[in-house]
Amino acid sequence: MKKTETSSVAAEFRARFPEMAEQLGPDHLAALLDGATPQEVAAGRVLIRDRMPLEYLYAVIDGALGVHIENGGKSMRIATVRPGEWLGELSVLSGELVASATITADTACRLVRIHHLSLEKLLATNEVVAQVLLEHFIELMAKRLRGSPTGH
Repeated sequence: MKKTETSSVAAEFRARFPEMAEQLGPDHLAALLDGATPQEVAAGRVLIRDRMPLEYLYAVIDGALGVHIENGGKSMRIATVRPGEWLGELSVLSGELVASATITADTACRLVRIHHLSLEKLLATNEVVAQVLLEHFIELMAKRLRGSPTGH
């Protein structure tokens, strides 16, 4: 990635994930975003398909995406993901590189994607990044469970 593109990704990430960026600090944030790439997704496009291999963790910079689960041949919308949230965190935590839901762009979206292999290496060698991501992923999953149709 070009240096200007790297600094643009970092600036957008800091704007949408200010608390995480502050906890990481500049050096650990740079390590997290090393090799990260921006991605644009058109409205209506499927980004992730349920039960399919998942190669990336996504940070949502702009736009909204619908989360759908498949059950008995039917699709049920269970959540909306907005800027400042992650996609693919369950695959990181479980170690299974398979999607647990179908994700479709409701609007045009801008994302930052981080390859799973790069992330795994970083998490194994950088305790600060591992701890900060783990805390944020747990907080995000708890928030999603509380907001789900079956959550309390």
